[in-house]
Amino acid sequence: MKRPSALAMIALDAGGLILSWVLGVLGLAPYATIAVIVFMAGDGLRRWYCGLGFPRVWWLFNGLALVLAITDLIVVAWLPAAYEPIPASLVFAVVFALGASGRRPIVQEIAEQRRGAPFPPERHDLRAFFRLYSWIWALYFFIRAGLYLWFAHNLSPERAHALENMIGPVSLFVMIMSSFRGQALFQLAQRAGLLGQRAGLPAPAPDRTRG
Repeated sequence: MKRPSALAMIALDAGGLILSWVLGVLGLAPYATIAVIVFMAGDGLRRWYCGLGFPRVWWLFNGLALVLAITDLIVVAWLPAAYEPIPASLVFAVVFALGASGRRPIVQEIAEQRRGAPFPPERHDLRAFFRLYSWIWALYFFIRAGLYLWFAHNLSPERAHALENMIGPVSLFVMIMSSFRGQALFQLAQRAGLLGQRAGLPAPAPDRTRG
């Protein structure tokens, strides 16, 4: 059997989160909770049957999807529409902030999943880079939540909703695309002296596991 590509593996690990997001875009957010539960049960059985295990990334993405789906149901019932995207951004910000503080930063775990192998433990500069990038993601979501809050306070609901629908996807796309430029970002952080004493080591090789 052909081994799934690294990106396909990440897509499966993040399946619940992707499903929740797609349902939200389609206006079917009330069904997201049950959809995520069904996905987690089905994919969990598949992983158990195939002996694939349950990496922390799987629990993180799908647990986060479940939390977001439940949060969305609560928010819709209690907050005006203009405020609805704010809690989701705050949840993501907190997750990345907590993930930056662990033994292995959350972004490092995602990168290792995509790479198909862990990075050498002696590469403390890589760990520092992934920790820094986890904080950048946390800061992005905190800023986005603050911007949405400003929209909700100062603009009409229609205008706020239109700007949220434009800025949110575009800014998230830019952040995701920047993740595929990890080597260039690593070298930039090296030159800025942000990676500690091991900054003279070479950058990680480009990912060749895709496809």
